[in-house]
Amino acid sequence: MKTPSIALLLTLTLPGFGGTNRFTLDVISQSPPDTNISRVQWHPYGHEVTYLRPVIQSGRTNNALFAHDIATGKERIVFDPPIPSPATNSSWLSLASYQWSPAGDALLVTGSNDLWLVFVATRGITRLTYDRETEHVPSFSPDGQRVAFVKRNNLFVVDAKSRRQRQLTTDGSELILNGKLNWVYGEEFSHLTGTDRAYEWSPDGKKIVFLQLDERCVPEYPITDFLRAHPSVLRQRYPKAGDTNPVPRVAVVSAVGSRRSLQLMPLSPNIEYVLPEFSWTPDSQSAAVMTLNRAQNELTVHLWNPAHGKSSVLLNEVQPCWINVFEPPRFLKDGQHFVWLSERDGWFHCYLYRRDGFLERRLTRGHWMIEPNFSQRWSGRPFEIDAVEQWLYFSATERDPRERHICRVRLDGTGFERISKEPGTHFQKLAPTGSHFLENFSSLDTPPSIRLCRADGTQVSTLDQREDRWRDFAAAQTEFHEVSAPNVPRLYGALTKPADFNPGKRYPVIVHLYGGPHAQLVRNHSGLVTPRHHLLAQEGFLVWSLDGRGSWGRGHDWETTVFKNLGTNELADQLAGVAYLKTLPFVDPNRFGIWGWSYGGYMTLYALTHAPDVFRCGIAGAPVTDWKFYDTIYTERYMRTPKENPSGYKSSSPLAAADQLKARLLIIHGTADDNVHLQNTMSFIDALVKAGRPHEIQIQPGQMHGFTGAPANQFLTQQIVDFFRRNL
Repeated sequence: MKTPSIALLLTLTLPGFGGTNRFTLDVISQSPPDTNISRVQWHPYGHEVTYLRPVIQSGRTNNALFAHDIATGKERIVFDPPIPSPATNSSWLSLASYQWSPAGDALLVTGSNDLWLVFVATRGITRLTYDRETEHVPSFSPDGQRVAFVKRNNLFVVDAKSRRQRQLTTDGSELILNGKLNWVYGEEFSHLTGTDRAYEWSPDGKKIVFLQLDERCVPEYPITDFLRAHPSVLRQRYPKAGDTNPVPRVAVVSAVGSRRSLQLMPLSPNIEYVLPEFSWTPDSQSAAVMTLNRAQNELTVHLWNPAHGKSSVLLNEVQPCWINVFEPPRFLKDGQHFVWLSERDGWFHCYLYRRDGFLERRLTRGHWMIEPNFSQRWSGRPFEIDAVEQWLYFSATERDPRERHICRVRLDGTGFERISKEPGTHFQKLAPTGSHFLENFSSLDTPPSIRLCRADGTQVSTLDQREDRWRDFAAAQTEFHEVSAPNVPRLYGALTKPADFNPGKRYPVIVHLYGGPHAQLVRNHSGLVTPRHHLLAQEGFLVWSLDGRGSWGRGHDWETTVFKNLGTNELADQLAGVAYLKTLPFVDPNRFGIWGWSYGGYMTLYALTHAPDVFRCGIAGAPVTDWKFYDTIYTERYMRTPKENPSGYKSSSPLAAADQLKARLLIIHGTADDNVHLQNTMSFIDALVKAGRPHEIQIQPGQMHGFTGAPANQFLTQQIVDFFRRNL
């Protein structure tokens, strides 16, 4: 391979902190939260910020709800859950998912598998439900009079005053889900909302539009619990590439009155997916419903009036590869316009439409993108609207694709400005009044903080500043790099070095990667360097990550280079990074290892089987080994079906190339993984045995796609460290 041209970016380097403590498995397995406060929300009136903070009661740590007054800067306790008492038949109330009532006078909380209301002024507590069934995805009606929830896969509402329950659907079962997502929709579409909720109240609080999913034709996958004396089997409904998907239906049901009134929306045969987030027009007459074809390259927004039974096409977007869908139309209070987020020009930008679907103007433009990904943003929405002052707020890559900055623009398309200043990652949460916003900020050299800012970005106060977790440790140092390769725009990488780094030595390198669509590792934020990376650097390794083509944050053209041929371009860019590293005088060119999890596990196996002489060893965690084993929505978005793209499935498959493996390999997988099934690893091991290729395997009973619990993760980390010690 031709040696790439090189550029080293030294604009941001994180030096070692100068501490002397050494990293241990116990230390790095601790996972404290990013900040000392959590579940930060605006009070509905916008005059206070509320959040949870741990308190100790009766020797047990519990969260209490605090409020910060933005006018005075004073803090008060809003609600401290009482200690359970057998005499009063009370139990611990959890504030972990607290919701404010629209009037701001009550909190919706959970406890003992039930829903409770806490009245803030009187500290009175009312139990809304009282049974053994769990109430899922609850939410207040916009008028605060009712609470909706899903129980036994049926929609219910309960009156906040009388506590009278009403069941809105009756056909829910294990295989028919109303208002709640199944596994594949939850895995691939819940990034829209961050929850499994699939219903939306009308603004007047009288109706609910919801998604129903029928899984009766979806194939089963058995997940075995081996830790019982007599193992049990969970039969998961999981459609693999090319399989039958769950059948979606959309309905509106009345949430008031005693008579159950349900209306179904007619859907055309070419609709394969209904997106699980809906929006209503301000007059509560029509609901916006987003649908996709099976190829996921045609998005249609329908405006459905249930009373008239009519549905019209509000918007239609088509892309040659696929459409990244994130946000339904956001109707403005004037009832005549809506804001639409689209990637139609290759970058996520906002557009202002009239209610009849006529484009009035685009609001943002440029070779940068608004961040739409729920897992990355903080506010719960890609953009927020100050309806009074007519501003649109959002976080974007406008300054640098490795950063996120808070920006705003007027709804008439003027006045664009970036209002966050420091290099790093900034996300906002706008007050209901529009007068202030909360800023969540961190960078490579700045621990996370939560700040209160005025609407123009000037800082008022810091609500929480996390202390540097590693200030007393001999922590690693990290720097950003840029790599230029032939016919490829510059690639961004990050290199982590030991605290006692000696430029006169030659170090082995561990390439840590993800490599797939919709993900970005190299970002200027506090989570860039993981505790495990610190431990590996302490052991004398350099840790390198690079975001190649197909990764997130650099536009649709950059991402779609992987279309119908996963692995090829991602590997080429990783190899360009390896070639670059070999030009550095402190890198040992003969000692390269590679490891990753999930798609990173797939890329590890793909690299070891398609570039078998580059890496001495590799660790693949929970890897996809052939895309025929993975789910329909994700796989077909990028690869189409196996029938449509047989050559792409073969060329992208580590399983088909298992006999090419030369490096030492460790595969790690959990037996209860319901995302990337253990079938992937078992099939790959079978191919390795038949090809006579040696390998190591570490199976964790009962663990899912992400391992949980200190023992499991300590053991996992020890396996990773020991493997690289032995083989690099």
